[in-house]
Order: sequence, then C-alpha cells, then structure tokens
Amino acid sequence: MVAELQRINSILVTTDLSLEAQCAFGMAASLMQAYGCSLTLLTCINTSPQYSEASLGAFEAPIALSPQTVTDTYNELEQSLKESLSDYFKSSRANYHIIQAPVAVEHSIVTYITDNEPGLVVMSSHGRSGIRRAFLGSVTEYVLRHCKVPVLVVPIKAR
Repeated sequence: MVAELQRINSILVTTDLSLEAQCAFGMAASLMQAYGCSLTLLTCINTSPQYSEASLGAFEAPIALSPQTVTDTYNELEQSLKESLSDYFKSSRANYHIIQAPVAVEHSIVTYITDNEPGLVVMSSHGRSGIRRAFLGSVTEYVLRHCKVPVLVVPIKAR
C-alpha cells in the first residue's frame, strides 16, 4: 500500500546564508509554488558563550557576545534574508525569522520546528565528513534525528 503525500501548508528553510545553504533555496521555491504554501527562512545567531581558538585547552572563561554585536549581527542577517527573499522567493507568503540561540543552533532549530510545526523542513547539507564532521557536528543530521516533521535534505551542488 502506498501512503498518500500529506498536504504541505508551510515550508521552513534553515540557512546559515552560506553559498552551500543557498543550494536548497531553488528546491524550496519550487515546492512553495507547487504546494501554494507559505515559506519561512530561518537562521540563528549563536549567542551561547563561545571559547576563542586561543583559549582551547586553557582554563579561560568563554566569551559572550556583547549586546551591540548581537544587534549588529541581527541587522546584517536581516538584510541578507530580505535579499534572499527577493532573489529566490518572490511571494508575499515568504518571510524570515531570526533566532537568538543561547544553546547549540541545532537545538534551537528543533525547538522552533516543534513549536511552529511546519509541513516540511528543507535544509542543505554542507557535505562534511570524517574528522571535520566529528569536530563541527552536523546540524542537518541532528535535525533529521530529532524532528517530528518531514525533512528534505538538498545536497550541495558539485563545484
């Protein structure tokens, strides 16, 4: 028995606004048009305390972002998201949301998904593997494992 495709009323596209992440925009725009649904671009400002590279292995306290840095980052991200919306998603049903993530970004994304219940999440995969993935983690993999809604992972384009 073949299961019916569910009706998608909204799409959430996670992005760090990198060129790799933008690989998912075309697919998301096509799906938005095909389903006639709304779309939200989601990005995060990691406001959790960070360790500087110089302090790795040392007994230094983590560095917190200043309120002015958070504001400046928010403004820069907002401008970039607006540009992405006008470049890729020419619709009044497309918007953006910026999370100030006091915990790991992947946790904040899953919380947002749980709270807002989009019909589909679209993400790109940066294609990291091996040791780089072990150190950097995988936001996409975490979301896949902990998200209760369908997730479409779009691979980065061949370079």
